[in-house]
Amino acid sequence: MKKILPILLLSGSIFVTGCASSFKSINPEKVSYTYTNKEAAVQYSYAYDVLAMKGNRKYVKKERKHGLRVVAVKIVNTTDQTLRLNDNLKLLVGNNQTVPVNPVIAAKELKQGVPIYLLYMLLNFTVGATQTTTNGVTTTTGGTYIPSGPFIAAGNMIVAASANKNLKTELLKYNLIDKNIAPGETAFGLITLHTLSADPIRFEINTAEVSNK
Repeated sequence: MKKILPILLLSGSIFVTGCASSFKSINPEKVSYTYTNKEAAVQYSYAYDVLAMKGNRKYVKKERKHGLRVVAVKIVNTTDQTLRLNDNLKLLVGNNQTVPVNPVIAAKELKQGVPIYLLYMLLNFTVGATQTTTNGVTTTTGGTYIPSGPFIAAGNMIVAASANKNLKTELLKYNLIDKNIAPGETAFGLITLHTLSADPIRFEINTAEVSNK
């Protein structure tokens, strides 16, 4: 029983952890947006659940765990002024003005665990061994020991680390915080919200900021 327990714990940990997953690019330019508003002073579209749409199941679990939602957005500046989120352009989620989560912080919260895959170091195999039982005692002899654990661990750690890096790169590439959107320009971006719900999103001109300039 003492020998079986560690094996069961290791198997359970690996089952829960699963294999590392690569990151599938969201690419907001190619997202099928679920909502579009063309009547407002600023035209915009948005789509929730874009991580799930692309099959990034590991990151969807992290979204739920940390109460975050990554949202793809498209903003068309139909005004005659340069728009800047958190300045003269405000984001409202439901009825509340909201500031998106910094992409560096979002990437840190959403990242896959990497050291957890060191558990695979213990997952090795012996092929061709024979077992004999004498007086109720089972003895294993012969066989070829295959140290597969280190290779499986290294492979998963490389995949997880690379996926985390690609997620962070994409969130930074499409960061809309403080981005200047020129008149007539269409901007695609990714914003991360601190919410578990999918409340309506609005982009509005901040008239107070405009009047002060």
